[in-house]
Amino acid sequence: MLEAYHLKGIVPPTTTPLTEYETIDRDAVGRLMDWFVDAGVTAVFALGSSGEGPGLTREMRLEMVDACADALGGRLPLLAGVSSPSFQESVLQAGEVAERGADAVVATCPYYFLYGQQQLFDYFTALADASPLPLLVYDIPSRSDNELEIDTVLRLADDERIVGLKDSTGNIERGIGIVNALGGRDDFVMMQGSERLLAPALLMGYQGAVMGMANACPKLCVALHEAGTAGDVARTRELQETLNGVFPYFFAAEPGTRNVGSIVGAMKTAQELQGLCSRRLLFPARPISDGDVQRIKAYLDPIAEAGWIEYA
Repeated sequence: MLEAYHLKGIVPPTTTPLTEYETIDRDAVGRLMDWFVDAGVTAVFALGSSGEGPGLTREMRLEMVDACADALGGRLPLLAGVSSPSFQESVLQAGEVAERGADAVVATCPYYFLYGQQQLFDYFTALADASPLPLLVYDIPSRSDNELEIDTVLRLADDERIVGLKDSTGNIERGIGIVNALGGRDDFVMMQGSERLLAPALLMGYQGAVMGMANACPKLCVALHEAGTAGDVARTRELQETLNGVFPYFFAAEPGTRNVGSIVGAMKTAQELQGLCSRRLLFPARPISDGDVQRIKAYLDPIAEAGWIEYA
């Protein structure tokens, strides 16, 4: 059974490789999983935002989990997203991904509708009780329209089936408050979800990160995590600045937007440049053009020259 300490480190929220027919490219999934293992990540998270999870059909979601589990072969834990506005749907998905080899489930607050803190607490504890797998809570109010308060997180941390929190609020002050209140507990892991906040998060006690940048340069992310957890401030700052230099590549295809075609397209383009998978996106996302590739590559070239990534 997966425990919180298994997640301390970098957990890439993997992209979902697609064939030209919008089916799961299992060969590419295999290449990605080998690449993540070689980079030294702690686990892999499928069916998140970076994996276009909400846009996949149920069949594609289950195929992706099956493909990841098959390719990993137990080398790393596999987390699978089960987020839904429907509690019953999340429970159903938790059972299905467990059957296909996932080791834990990840869920955002139920989105679309707004809820009070007690209702969100009840949702996550009921999901943890109903799920055959441990639960990682994913706090991303920009997508769910619901945000967990510190006291709610601390109450959830007392549930032995809930192993941690992916913090994608961007509110580092709140996150440090949670870390301090937890007091170094090993049974609940705090994971940062914002690339540009990784260094301060690690230096202030977060144990790891689940972030899209690990889809482009996992070795750089792992090195930054190692420096931060070791308390090497100078090295942590240096690597964070390197990561920050790459960060704008997310928006190179559609400047001034946070559109999925630009953000997920950038991750898949980085992987395509490294010979891992196609940059294909689910319709109706805007396709990445050859011109976009060159704009994206301009942000990646410095880390390629530094040896953090290797073009095919």
